[in-house]
Amino acid sequence: MHVGCTITVTDGVGAPDVTWELIDQFGVTWASGAAPWDQDICLPDGCYTLLMYDSGSDGWEDIDWFIEDWTGDFDFDTNLPNGPHGTAAFVLGDNQPCDPVVIGASCPAGTTTLQFILTNGTAPAQVSWDLSWNGTVIQGGGAPFNDTICLANGCYVLYLMDDASNGWNGSTYTLKYFGGATLYSGTLTSGGLDSALFTIGSASCTWNTGSSGTCTTPANTGDPSGDCPTAMCVCDPFTFPITPSGFGGVNEIPAPGSISNPAFGGINPSPWGGTDYGCLLAGELNSSWLVFTIGTSGSLGFSFGAGGQQVGFYDWAMWPYTGPNTCSAIANNTLPPVRCVWDAASWGGAGLANTIPPGGDPGNYGPELNVIAGQQYIICMSNWSYVTANVTLDFFGSATINCEPIILPIELISFTAEASGPNALLQWITATEIQSDHFTVERSTDLSHWSEVGSIHAAGTSQVSHSYSMLDPSPPFGMCYYRLNEVDLDGTSSYSEIEAVWFDAHRYAMLWPQPNDGHFTLHANSSDTPRIFDAMGREVPIIVRPGTLDNTIDVELVNRVPGWYVVRMEHPSNTVPLIVR
Repeated sequence: MHVGCTITVTDGVGAPDVTWELIDQFGVTWASGAAPWDQDICLPDGCYTLLMYDSGSDGWEDIDWFIEDWTGDFDFDTNLPNGPHGTAAFVLGDNQPCDPVVIGASCPAGTTTLQFILTNGTAPAQVSWDLSWNGTVIQGGGAPFNDTICLANGCYVLYLMDDASNGWNGSTYTLKYFGGATLYSGTLTSGGLDSALFTIGSASCTWNTGSSGTCTTPANTGDPSGDCPTAMCVCDPFTFPITPSGFGGVNEIPAPGSISNPAFGGINPSPWGGTDYGCLLAGELNSSWLVFTIGTSGSLGFSFGAGGQQVGFYDWAMWPYTGPNTCSAIANNTLPPVRCVWDAASWGGAGLANTIPPGGDPGNYGPELNVIAGQQYIICMSNWSYVTANVTLDFFGSATINCEPIILPIELISFTAEASGPNALLQWITATEIQSDHFTVERSTDLSHWSEVGSIHAAGTSQVSHSYSMLDPSPPFGMCYYRLNEVDLDGTSSYSEIEAVWFDAHRYAMLWPQPNDGHFTLHANSSDTPRIFDAMGREVPIIVRPGTLDNTIDVELVNRVPGWYVVRMEHPSNTVPLIVR
């Protein structure tokens, strides 16, 4: 029997956060929507479950969900009292055999029912995201978002995008089992594009990210991804298919003439010599992404499609690879390539060679690259001619490619870097350590030149988790990059992924000299007014004069008493210690 009903969802201050879905005992969705809502619907007798979501994770506040039949014989109302999601069940009709409802039964067999939540942040209109699988976008949206998604076992890439290129401003994503544990969470900290690699089910997705310090492939064949975060690891030789497949889920190559994708015009030589016209001058066109690890140091040469195999133009660019953050650096136009070639001919192969392979054209090859064992590189190859073919990648030169797994001295769970006042806070966690000696944190402003921030002793050999932290007290203004170097007892080492932190020159106060005699120069926002407190928390009188440098003021304590003080700016968290002698 079918029953005519009216579904009503009230309005309220929390309405933008509210979404819901009504399913029956077979997982069929009969209605879904947001708040407010008022609509008639005809439902068969049966058992129903209401799935309730709140993107703000604080419940529905003053909003209620109602259903009542047109005869007045049945009514049901409920509310999500707190949290990001919940359920409520009811029965239409008498003597219905209601088996327990399996939440998520609406997903097809062989898939996992997950909940994806995206919070507002302070600039939701700038936020967007795409979730891709095998280079195909399967779902996307903006902020806020709160809904179930059905995913089969596999490797997925979540692209985080921001129209203003200034990060998500507090908006965060969470992927979790419906009603259960969180699988992944994060945000776009800065820039306009980042990515995260998701593993669903029993799929193996970590071997090709480079985060383990090596890059090996279980089988020396396969179809490389059209997306950088899921680049395929390759050995020597490696044969793979190319098709007119587009750019994958997201176009990650910046415009020609940029930092990550330079153009040389055929007149000015490239940084590595020659008169190459540039890199991927057509952008990410029918792309294949490949990662490889250097096995022994030497001069690296390689060729795509040499020996008469090349069909069409095989343009390519190559960057140093330190993990998934490399993809973000390329897409955000901050990482220059170490080599690239825009083909001059559609035959004879393309790559790096000091001696051009037989039948090859010099315009298709750049000079070989000196490499060190353990380094990784990523290549984006463009199928400019829109052909369908098999391509063989051959490596040569005195360097070799590593195709064997490496047993690492540590299992690194995480490495993070974030601004902490005017400092950088570096933190990392290990799950296990095998004969580890020490950790060194390194900093760079250009991803080419690195300096040591500090060093910490490691745990040696341990099967329990250890947490470490370090403070960089004097990072320069602008973008700073950090990486962790773990050194083993025998001198071998491995690097973590690279983390980036932005330091605004006008955000934090600084003073000099330190210590001083009660007279010092303060660098801060021109709108900030300093207040100084002694060790007892008492404010002390000061004299303030304009400084001789931009954004500076000269400060003098009226009554100089040696000791420790705190200089506090208008922003409560912007404080600087002061030592007077």
